[in-house]
Amino acid sequence: MSAGEHQRYRFGPLERRGLIGSLRAPQVLVIAVSLTVGVILMRTLPAGLGIASALGFALAAVLICFWPVAGRSVEEWLPVVGRHMARRVRGRHVYVSAAPQAGVRPGIDGRPEPVVGLPEPARGLELLAAPFQGEKVGVLKDRRAHTYTAALVVRVTSFGLLDRGEQESRQAGWGGVLAGLAREGSPVSRIQWIERTVPADGDEIGRYLGEAWERDAVPVDSLSMQSYLELTSTAPAITTDHELFVCLQIDAKLAWRQIKRAGGKQGADAGACGVLLRELEALAERLTAADVQVVGALRPGMLATVLRVAFDPWSRPGLARLAAADDDRDGIDEAAAWPTATEASWGAYRTEGAYHATYWISSWPRIDVGAAFLSPLLLHAQMVRAIAVTIEPISPLKAIREVEAARTTDIADRDLRGRMGFIETARGRRQTEAVARREEELADGHAAVRFAGYVTVSARSLEGLERHCSEIEHAAQMARLELIRLYGQQEEAFTYTLPLCRGLR
Repeated sequence: MSAGEHQRYRFGPLERRGLIGSLRAPQVLVIAVSLTVGVILMRTLPAGLGIASALGFALAAVLICFWPVAGRSVEEWLPVVGRHMARRVRGRHVYVSAAPQAGVRPGIDGRPEPVVGLPEPARGLELLAAPFQGEKVGVLKDRRAHTYTAALVVRVTSFGLLDRGEQESRQAGWGGVLAGLAREGSPVSRIQWIERTVPADGDEIGRYLGEAWERDAVPVDSLSMQSYLELTSTAPAITTDHELFVCLQIDAKLAWRQIKRAGGKQGADAGACGVLLRELEALAERLTAADVQVVGALRPGMLATVLRVAFDPWSRPGLARLAAADDDRDGIDEAAAWPTATEASWGAYRTEGAYHATYWISSWPRIDVGAAFLSPLLLHAQMVRAIAVTIEPISPLKAIREVEAARTTDIADRDLRGRMGFIETARGRRQTEAVARREEELADGHAAVRFAGYVTVSARSLEGLERHCSEIEHAAQMARLELIRLYGQQEEAFTYTLPLCRGLR
């Protein structure tokens, strides 16, 4: 690349590998059943009727397996619809917490501890307080998945205003951070970044005005002061603040040896927290070297506040006023982090005073893009929303095995299609090229990752939610992204934009 050229980035197509070629196991099952039934019908029914019935079953199987409906085939929709209907029949789509009526119980230190009530998608979660250098760091333990997650608050200043060379340099720094995690024997299972907008704290502007206003120099009845007061009184209603988090997760099943050595007689939780915080400290150092300002790790009360604001964004101004009134206040208790009532519908998730809709980024840009290609989504979409990308670093040996297996499968599929008379599609050709390019990158020493992106939009009413959904879809198109609304699974999908490193299987 010459000095006058800029770095371009390319995303490969979504690989859909299945049991036979690109056919998934349910597709193979449906097609096999339809062919079996067709053969039986042709043998048992009269000739014309049997052939017509067999063709009807085959056509129905093709439609079920391949006809797209809102971005998915009917075969993919069946389990989603089934689970959604089963939850509604059993009444599990509505959750009302029993915590307000459960009272409190004495803790180990004698202080009262409220009972924690968790909604269905958060079952099995526990907020731990891990000691680190004289402070406490909040760690979310998932008893079901056997994972431990902690979060850093970070800031990236003026990325959109930097020149292209500086943007590419910072992008390369982030790539170096990911490469450091994709090493053999690393206890880190996932890393996630979350960028969200939340309602602005109106009192913050007032507090700043009270501190900076020189009353002798600028009278309160002056035209300039009256204009400023009017501006500050209306700004909080239409402005939002940006928050950025980087979350790190370890899997206790994969890192059990390191956890056992670190925990000793203190137990598995202590060992897991020790390993996690060691990796979190190293991550903070790498981020600082990549020109990312690390504010610090979230303490337990602060992590609970982040969760609370995610479920009810419009609670943030009140929580900010409580924090300003009490300097010793360190966030909120774990019991207050979770909603007291939720309701999951087909296309939205209601949590107390807010409605949420979550999208999956189904397709990333199909053309080469620059470092700031996400700017329309990150900077121009100013409604209350959260964007999360969960990344799974892949160790070099595993990545090489996977790409070699993919190359072998692609070659076999291409030969099979050629013998059967099928032409090679543009999508298949691009997938083959992407696999070959990935193999070359691994041979050059680059790291491999697996990732998924999600967007959650929030509003105070269903009408406002639909309006904001239209705006976010337009912003995604400007960024050359394709969004699919996760109908029928909004309750679970909402947790993909929480600091839990979820969204990958």
